[in-house]
Amino acid sequence: MRSDVLNPNSNQHSVDPDFIQFGQAGALKLTSVTATSATIPVTAATVTTVTLTQPAGTILKDLYAIPAGNIVTAGASGDDVDFDLGTSAYGGELVNEKAILDDGGSAVTWTANVPLRLIKNSNGHAANAFLATSVEDAGVYGGPATSEAIAIAATLYSADERTLHASLKPLVNDLATAATTVKWIAVFMYL
Repeated sequence: MRSDVLNPNSNQHSVDPDFIQFGQAGALKLTSVTATSATIPVTAATVTTVTLTQPAGTILKDLYAIPAGNIVTAGASGDDVDFDLGTSAYGGELVNEKAILDDGGSAVTWTANVPLRLIKNSNGHAANAFLATSVEDAGVYGGPATSEAIAIAATLYSADERTLHASLKPLVNDLATAATTVKWIAVFMYL
């Protein structure tokens, strides 16, 4: 291991229990928080929400969701699983109800232990971004084949500490498979 990796006097990067910083004078300083949801029920229209605390003076850089088990839609058009991100429970202030499993008449599966990067570098993404392809930085294997575009509705930066609410909601019909938890990981960058 390089001796300067953990040497705060090297002006290259340092490690702290609460954050990691790279570069001279902390040019890039990141921190993360995690939360695990209650069991996602198969019941349609049931919202499952976790809270994540955003530190003051940061922007939400990345948001990952990782199911412990498979989540499968019912297979009828409109049987989506929506993602919502707000500053209030299911408020949609930051991302308003976007289908991360977009069921157009065929069941859509989100495979266990497959992370979906719902927000990437403080941006949303195009429709079907989770579809596995050979293109670098595209989807992931085991990700849902169809999803709606995710648009960021308001600033992800906050000067003050605030609570973010990340939610999942199955629509219309009950899910074919769920009864699992979802781990959420939020990465924040200090500005």
